[in-house]
Amino acid sequence: MSKNKSKNHPKIKTILNDHWEEFKIKHLPGKVPADMLDHVVDQVEKSMDCGNPENGYAKYKCLDCGEEHVVSFSCKSRFCSRCGKVY
Repeated sequence: MSKNKSKNHPKIKTILNDHWEEFKIKHLPGKVPADMLDHVVDQVEKSMDCGNPENGYAKYKCLDCGEEHVVSFSCKSRFCSRCGKVY
């Protein structure tokens, strides 16, 4: 079992994490127009990192009980299975 697989990861994110580098090298060139290649790679890689607290987050704290809640920033990529629903 891969270290990337967890109950919290959507299946598409797990598949991308496990196979993206190989796919990007072997299959993208020639399938995606050269002038769009950088954009496609950027969007896929943004979606793979969506919700990562290392990329920023907001922390909310209840003034009454002190409980904290952290919300990671989204990638806002149309390709993302989470953010793309907005578009």
